[in-house]
Amino acid sequence: MINLNSKKAVIASLMVASSFQALAQTDHPNSKMSALPQTNPWLTESVYPTSHHNPAQTDVSPIAGPAFSMQLSKDQVKTIPAVFNSNPTTKHIGKDRIIMISGVNGVRKVLATGDQFEQVSFLPYPGLEGAEPNEIMEVVDRMDKARFAHDDKAILAESKNMADLGFTFKTVANGVYNLFDNEGYHYSMYSGVNIMKSTDNNDVNAPQQLVKTANITDGLPADLAKNVTRAVGFGMTYDGHLAVAAPGMVGLYSRDLDLKGYITFPGEIVDNSIAIDESGIYVVTSENMYKVVWTGDKLSYDEKDGGWKAPYDTMDGEKAVAMGALSRGSGTTPTLMGFGGDEDKLVLIADADENGTKLVAFWRDQIPSNFKQKEGTKSRRIADQIRVDVSDLTIEPSPVVMGNRVVVINCTFPEPSETRGDIFGNAMTSGVTRHAPRGIQQFVWNTEENKFEKSWTNMTIDNTDTMVPHVSAKSNVIYFANKVGLNYEYTGLDWNTGEMVGRWKMPTESAYYNNWGGIGYFLEDGDLILGGFFSAKRINFEK
Repeated sequence: MINLNSKKAVIASLMVASSFQALAQTDHPNSKMSALPQTNPWLTESVYPTSHHNPAQTDVSPIAGPAFSMQLSKDQVKTIPAVFNSNPTTKHIGKDRIIMISGVNGVRKVLATGDQFEQVSFLPYPGLEGAEPNEIMEVVDRMDKARFAHDDKAILAESKNMADLGFTFKTVANGVYNLFDNEGYHYSMYSGVNIMKSTDNNDVNAPQQLVKTANITDGLPADLAKNVTRAVGFGMTYDGHLAVAAPGMVGLYSRDLDLKGYITFPGEIVDNSIAIDESGIYVVTSENMYKVVWTGDKLSYDEKDGGWKAPYDTMDGEKAVAMGALSRGSGTTPTLMGFGGDEDKLVLIADADENGTKLVAFWRDQIPSNFKQKEGTKSRRIADQIRVDVSDLTIEPSPVVMGNRVVVINCTFPEPSETRGDIFGNAMTSGVTRHAPRGIQQFVWNTEENKFEKSWTNMTIDNTDTMVPHVSAKSNVIYFANKVGLNYEYTGLDWNTGEMVGRWKMPTESAYYNNWGGIGYFLEDGDLILGGFFSAKRINFEK
């Protein structure tokens, strides 16, 4: 008997693969910017082979999402308990679909063919252990009681219990950046400075098994290695290497995890991941934006090699952290804009201007010969910069780009926890016992005048979950995690206007349905995958 759900998924997958480049269209009269990032041949053939959907970090999907409102039932939301997971990735084995949920403790292989959402195996990171589902649910139960009672002290107390399960400020980056290569191997970061390579030998029912681990400090000079305390992001280059970002350096590794080269940024700190295109790696430090290139025998940002370096506005890193920022310098992973032959090629960040964060665009390749440096910018490499109205402090979620439009969100907690670095406490008290961060803003890149223009602002979205939004090119809708009182929900706004087009309320008010730190995406059949604290989720929107 033919599995109709599986057949539907395979057909949809083939359609997505053939039409991916043509779907992201915008309506701005100045814009010819409609292409999407070039497919990286070293990543698995999937719409979501790597974190942020693609190496350019645009968070754009070619699959249609919903544009209506509804109350979700428990039957519509399938879940798998996990302490914390951010951005699951996918690969296909024949007609079957595998989702890898990489969290703080290890990686969960999940079978998601048709309507399935079933854990096949759990592979803990070496030296770590996975929390049992009952342990996770015990925290959820206590959290819900504290939230329903609006007990600020009791909510904050659960931070220690989450730490006992493996979630701390130091482990939050575990698994956030992960990917499948073109042979089906999976790569994930863990324990600060380690990368794990694992495989199921492309056998749908086989458990995920360890292939190799590597400490990214191996092979580095001793004085550099002692300062490389954690990896903050990585991705696959277009020549098949793994590029890894860490405070003070970027390293290049083979897919067998052997060090090929590294480059340092003396006196500067790397606190964010990287974006990649066919010609280079884009790295933001606490002081500068860089384009780093691989010459074949070394990493370089020297202009004669095709790289560059450009300063941008920042504040003192310690001051920023004291104000609630998670990063020194820019808080955002760089995002690329412009992928067609005649498009403006830009890389975007939000800066750390003490007078209020700005959206900043740098020329990725050669600066136009007739371009004059703009007043107030620190470099001619800066194509333009514009004040972000919705946030005073550094923005942490990366910008979301489709065509010539970009969206940023405010994630500055107005009343942060008194305990420095208490990520969990801030996420759980926000909007319950303390005010929540609100505000989303879109800008348009004017290709004729080389400048940003304000498009729309929406102050209704509660950004407690600090989730990087994602946009459907097919539906022209951008999707966010939202919260109304104690109710977690998913929300869609029209990409061009910012008007609400749909809200999907979670089955109950339980914190089990939060999406903190997650990056969502739609499967080929329209179901939604979400991460967050306590669980990974698959949501079906059929009425």
